[in-house]
Amino acid sequence: MLPDLSHEQKMLYLQNDVLRKEFSELLTQKSEMLTYEEQYLTALYLTAVGKLQHQKFCLNVELKMLMQRIQLMQSYINKNTSPNKQLIEQKIQQHFEEYLKKIAQESEQLIVAKKYLTDTGFLPPHIAQKIKEVYKVIVKKLHPDINPNITEQEKDLLLKAQAAYDMCNLDALNAILLSLDMSTPAVAYNPEGIKEQVAKLEEHVAKLKRQVEELEGKFPFSFRDKLADERWIEAEQKSMEADIETLKVEKKKYSEYLLLMDEWKPVVLK
Repeated sequence: MLPDLSHEQKMLYLQNDVLRKEFSELLTQKSEMLTYEEQYLTALYLTAVGKLQHQKFCLNVELKMLMQRIQLMQSYINKNTSPNKQLIEQKIQQHFEEYLKKIAQESEQLIVAKKYLTDTGFLPPHIAQKIKEVYKVIVKKLHPDINPNITEQEKDLLLKAQAAYDMCNLDALNAILLSLDMSTPAVAYNPEGIKEQVAKLEEHVAKLKRQVEELEGKFPFSFRDKLADERWIEAEQKSMEADIETLKVEKKKYSEYLLLMDEWKPVVLK
């Protein structure tokens, strides 16, 4: 029960409760996006679409390397000089150094993504939901943006709760919540400061909303709906597979041409 307050103060306290709840929900949503969903969506994208993009990129690089190799070989042929193949390879490696690094990095990312989806034990939905619910309650009780007067001990508890949430440790979260239920005193009313507290909460909630909105517009969150659409994935895969086949034909053509150039010998002028 609220003490004897004016109508305006009662409305401010009710608004404060709504904002506290909204803040904890937004903070939990942001934490979930960054600690779990980002890695999961990235792994899904890489295994469903990214591996074909990588294959296409590799073929493009190989094709460009072939074309440059042919161009360098042709310069020797034009001068009727035996090609210095070692020098040619050095130039090509230098020119494509960054591309080759990117290929290696992407290859490693694909390995990690496959391992993540294979090895990660996904939580049952009811456990995942319970973890979020308990974490929201703890945030509402302990986050300094909601409760500026919390103690250093309570700040440490919040850090432990954040770590437990990241590790999906429901038992640890429940233990923290139980200790709060046993030790947290009743909320002290401060009619003089409630307007300022509501204003600060509005600011924090607005900031969190912007952060979540910005995340939603970035990879991999911007692909969330598409990755849930099998038709979109299939269309992307077919489009890239067609491009890959075209590149393979081109690569074969230039590889055969390069083989002919390898057989060339300088003409002995009489």
